[in-house]
Amino acid sequence: MTKPGTPKRGTLALVTRPGEPGQRLSTALRDRGQRALWWPAFDLLAPAELEPLQALLQRLAEFELAVFVSPAAVRGLSALDLCGPWPAATRIAAVGASTLQLAHRLLPGAAAARGIGPGTDPQKAGSEALWDTLRRDGPLPRRALIVRAESGRDWLGDRLREAGCQVEYAGVYRRVVHLPSPEQRAALGASRGAGDRAVSVVTSSEAVAALDRQLAEAPDARAWLRQGLALCSHVRIAQALRAAGYVEVHECEPSAAHVLEAICGAARGEAVARMAPARAQ
Repeated sequence: MTKPGTPKRGTLALVTRPGEPGQRLSTALRDRGQRALWWPAFDLLAPAELEPLQALLQRLAEFELAVFVSPAAVRGLSALDLCGPWPAATRIAAVGASTLQLAHRLLPGAAAARGIGPGTDPQKAGSEALWDTLRRDGPLPRRALIVRAESGRDWLGDRLREAGCQVEYAGVYRRVVHLPSPEQRAALGASRGAGDRAVSVVTSSEAVAALDRQLAEAPDARAWLRQGLALCSHVRIAQALRAAGYVEVHECEPSAAHVLEAICGAARGEAVARMAPARAQ
């Protein structure tokens, strides 16, 4: 039986978050009565070359600050097992509270390092919020290491460089656009054919372009997604979605409870719009 307050079965949540977090979110949505299809924008793979990364991480103690841009960056570094115990003098910064907690938990010796983050409010997370925190707490580091994928997430590094900081990047994983399976494509097509409303759950700006590539040979499905509801976790992602033609974009935390709340809220808004009388011109 569907739990009270969950949306009707006329929606399909397309979860584009890669890896284990995306699978967990898809399962949590289904457990709460919402149909969900895990459709990762990317596959997360180990770096193509490990020797340059290993040489960089052996100099970890030279950096006053190490910035983790996502939970995937923490997991990527932890899985590679290329650095020893975390240097006590190297502070750890993260763009969100959950990323900071994960770094303290997964990286050997990191629990003793000072942590810097933008706070626990998910609406105030992200690179901009962390930059504000770093400037407010000061002084800014002279050398910083940004731990990320092999590309992307340049904004914070640019701000640090402009402030006179020497910045290096540790690409601890690769993002490769996921090739959807025939089963995934069939499930998407069946939902579109049944007249369901699409709800795209997008957790990175890069995923917007990845979706376009995945559906390059399915323009009807791509148009269907753009006419549906798009949920994202940051204003920059919202801007990318709107620029790509998504007509209804809402910001919300990428958790099952918040996604369901946003879906139900959007459905109530549609119902009010349909019932409201036309205003006199």
